[in-house]
Amino acid sequence: MNGTGVGPAGEKGTTMRTIARMTAAELLKLYRRRALMAWSVVLFVGGQIMFYGLGAMQHAADPAHHAPAGGPRGLANAMMLVSYLGGVAAVMIGTAAGGGDTAAGVFRDLASTGRSRIALFAVRVPAALLVTGVLAGLSFAVTATGAIVFAGSGTAPSAAVLAQCGLAVAVTIGVTTVLAVGLSSLLSSRSITIGLLLCWTLALARVLEHATGLGSLRAALSIAAEDRLVPVSVGGAYVVPTSMWSAALVLLAWAAVALAAGAWQTARRDA
Repeated sequence: MNGTGVGPAGEKGTTMRTIARMTAAELLKLYRRRALMAWSVVLFVGGQIMFYGLGAMQHAADPAHHAPAGGPRGLANAMMLVSYLGGVAAVMIGTAAGGGDTAAGVFRDLASTGRSRIALFAVRVPAALLVTGVLAGLSFAVTATGAIVFAGSGTAPSAAVLAQCGLAVAVTIGVTTVLAVGLSSLLSSRSITIGLLLCWTLALARVLEHATGLGSLRAALSIAAEDRLVPVSVGGAYVVPTSMWSAALVLLAWAAVALAAGAWQTARRDA
């Protein structure tokens, strides 16, 4: 017990409560961005509803030329859609969490409270992941339901396939969120971070993934590792052959580098 009469267990409990309050404050900041939340719901959930709705109407109107909206084929297209649209939303949410305080000019006030700068950065990560996790869960619930309900006369995806698809969505969106938080904290600019990440995920990474001249180096691309998590029955053949464990290590490395860079910049930023 120290001079204040608080033992190690009490200090630990106080620290945990402080971290919980700081994380809750970061969550509140994100949820108060109504435009961001609204567009994120549209991208995550609205895109899936529109995809299955239009597909079901086309199949009902002309089943000879339009396959059922669900089933393995529909699930594959829906997974690609949630990867793109959900990825865009994850980038917006992650950059809001990572660079929002600096952009709003309140980082100086937060740093002046005496709280650890590393802690100020660290609580942004779970807050952003909680928001994107909830939205990704809702999105995949629509994805899985549509793949089963609108499978038609075809075979609906099995529970095992859906579980693996759900894991792929969770990891992909989670890594994208972490990259957005770390990079926006490093660059201190939301707009630049959004532009760079969207350029990388939607264009450059895909080009490099298909650049056969790079050989085995392509396995180090985050996009190639994310594709490996999708079942073959849904995503087809992998562009870059790699093991599941290798893909997991690649994604962990990308996330670790982004977090380290963001924490480093936050710790040295002038208050």
